[in-house]
Amino acid sequence: MNSLILGIDAGNFKAKVAGPYGIDSFKTNICGWFERDVDDKFGDDDMEFFIDGRKGFAGSIAEHEDEFGNGTIYGESKAHSETKIRALLAIHRYLEKYNVDADTIRIVTGQPIIMHKEDEKNKIINMLRGEHKYTVNGKKRKIIIEDVKVTPEGTGAFWSAPIAGTVRVLDIGSGTVNMVTLMDKKHIHKSSGTMNKGMETLKTKDDLEGMARGIVQITTKLQWKPTDTVLVCGGAAEALIKYLQQHYINATLINPQLKREHDILSTKPVYANAVGFYNLARVVYS
Repeated sequence: MNSLILGIDAGNFKAKVAGPYGIDSFKTNICGWFERDVDDKFGDDDMEFFIDGRKGFAGSIAEHEDEFGNGTIYGESKAHSETKIRALLAIHRYLEKYNVDADTIRIVTGQPIIMHKEDEKNKIINMLRGEHKYTVNGKKRKIIIEDVKVTPEGTGAFWSAPIAGTVRVLDIGSGTVNMVTLMDKKHIHKSSGTMNKGMETLKTKDDLEGMARGIVQITTKLQWKPTDTVLVCGGAAEALIKYLQQHYINATLINPQLKREHDILSTKPVYANAVGFYNLARVVYS
């Protein structure tokens, strides 16, 4: 059997995937299946799936067609069935995009820091590991997820472009903000945490300055200092960086470095967790 190693960031707004051939992303909206009168295309990530007896749509089509909102489960933990669907769709898309002939997969994925506990990690591992038979856009697929490792979000992002010394990481997502401290590449628990609010859960989604102010308020309680080295990543990183720099004068965007088979791909801050997960996977599964 051919094997593949992937880093999968199963985000609430978009899933991001990194592997030996490159990156991929898609909207993680999910809705129930219905018979379509008109087969309009909403995006390149439109998917019709059948997974574990559940039939539905995912991607841009689900974003537009879901009658109960945006079809996304938010929260402090990713130990739920939507994560499994996101991960299986991510694997399918990666295999299709890069024409990879692999049926055995080993992955590193993430969990918000606040719920990075053994029982929650084991729920994710047990949910993903094993044989999976499912269908996406009419194509039947059978894969074996041979092994799963779960690392804290934000800490994983650090490994997309690691540096020495004491480093703070802000991983700004759609449902949470992970606030991480690393000292000599080791996670420091007492000055790390998770804010249970993200860009898609704000009452006013375009209040970037207010979001930055909330992040600063919480991180200062964690004893972060204005002159600290702060690395910023996530989907809203580029929009928020100038507001964060008003307090954290040394805040910069993470530029993830994906170590592919024959070169290094420099990509955007939104891929930091996925790339970090993959870089860790290369070491763990070597």
